[in-house]
Amino acid sequence: MDVKIIEQKQLVERYLFGRLSPPEAKFFEQLVRKSPELAEKMGLPMALKRAMHLLDETNTEWREQTPPLWKRPWVSAVLGVLLVLALVLAISMWSGKSAMTHRYTQLKEAAAGGLLPAPAFSKSLRLRPARDNEPVLTYPMGARLTSQLTELRIDVGYIKNNLFKLTISREDGTFWGRLENQVKDSNGDLRVAFNSAAFAAGTYLVEIDSVNLRGDGEPIGKLRLRVDPT
Repeated sequence: MDVKIIEQKQLVERYLFGRLSPPEAKFFEQLVRKSPELAEKMGLPMALKRAMHLLDETNTEWREQTPPLWKRPWVSAVLGVLLVLALVLAISMWSGKSAMTHRYTQLKEAAAGGLLPAPAFSKSLRLRPARDNEPVLTYPMGARLTSQLTELRIDVGYIKNNLFKLTISREDGTFWGRLENQVKDSNGDLRVAFNSAAFAAGTYLVEIDSVNLRGDGEPIGKLRLRVDPT
């Protein structure tokens, strides 16, 4: 069988489209294997040559050989992107871990030294709360960072009761704390001491109530305390 007969019977086209009977297809495959020069004369594409290596004796129909998954272009691109993301994630995790370790060390040192820094110095203030229709005065209590112990001596001698309650809130109305069952001394003063580091920088309103034995309070005056940032 020569090239002319193959061309006349259109064996190549019929084989590629699966139109040969199994015996004819098998005979054609054997012919091409035995005569490589015949394949070149027929001008078979490179795809047909690759297909010849895949054909076996079971008459399995021809399929284009698929390159391995890791050799496909889109797989390489995806793997590259994943590698970059993994690298970025690793760097972020390392940075976050380093920052957390540093923060943990700071908190551990702060816990060892106490929740509040020791006051650098102390002072005493005698304050007069503003009554009804009086302007509320502001008194400096110290700095947030340079902590100081400030003793407040609040004059409540004009009130007969001995029991008092102090409510402290920020100037925006945020509640800070309440001191219950405060007793005035023989000079008629309420003595309260604060570490300025316990306060955030800003102005605080102190409302003073006189408390009876039933626990009911009656407002008797107000004053303001200022804590500086540094």
